Amino acid sequence: MSYDPRSIAFAAEILYPPQQLRADLVQSVHNTLYRQPAIGYQNFQVAPDGIHLSNLPQAPGQISVATFAWDRLVLREELRGTTVEDFATRVVNVTTIAFQALGIASSLAQQFVVRSLIAPRHHRDGREFLSRKLVAPGGDAWQTFGRPLQALGVRLVFPPHQGGRETYHVRIETWPQDPRSLWLENTGSHPAPLATADAPQLAELLFSTYRYLSGPVCDFLATLDTP
Repeated sequence: MSYDPRSIAFAAEILYPPQQLRADLVQSVHNTLYRQPAIGYQNFQVAPDGIHLSNLPQAPGQISVATFAWDRLVLREELRGTTVEDFATRVVNVTTIAFQALGIASSLAQQFVVRSLIAPRHHRDGREFLSRKLVAPGGDAWQTFGRPLQALGVRLVFPPHQGGRETYHVRIETWPQDPRSLWLENTGSHPAPLATADAPQLAELLFSTYRYLSGPVCDFLATLDTP
């Protein structure tokens, strides 16, 4: 049996041809989104690193922001109880509205990040689970460092396979806020351009990134999660 991961963060980077951003056009995007509370943003800020649309955090660590840079649109939702379906709706609609306002006919590439937490069933400490079941150098080997182990993790890269063009970068780490939990991240890189009219396909690219984490990654860990 696999796990029911608790998603804590989503991010998307939609790359477009480099351009000189016009604050008035991005302001029009903000105004349009503001009229749609489910995907809107409260604040508008022009900064050296781009133009930011953001929502005020309601709890420590929360992030809700859309950043327009010279070559990409970056959307982030962290620690806000956002579901993958919620984020897919935001990505598709914000991208469509923004590209139409900025006159962008097509993206160049897309990248999605999904971060989730799981709790191993047979181990009360995530460090113990990873050190013994995934890394597994033997108990004596860890003593060589001469001090307690606070955190550890692994990074795995899965290249395009069986006709697919996406690459997945998977990270599996302990989570300091809860020693029992494991912190999982999958970054799905999709190099194919996508026409603005086809923006709804962004949702499927996000879902595929999410499914790889909640499916094969969690299934793999479940095979190691034994007494």
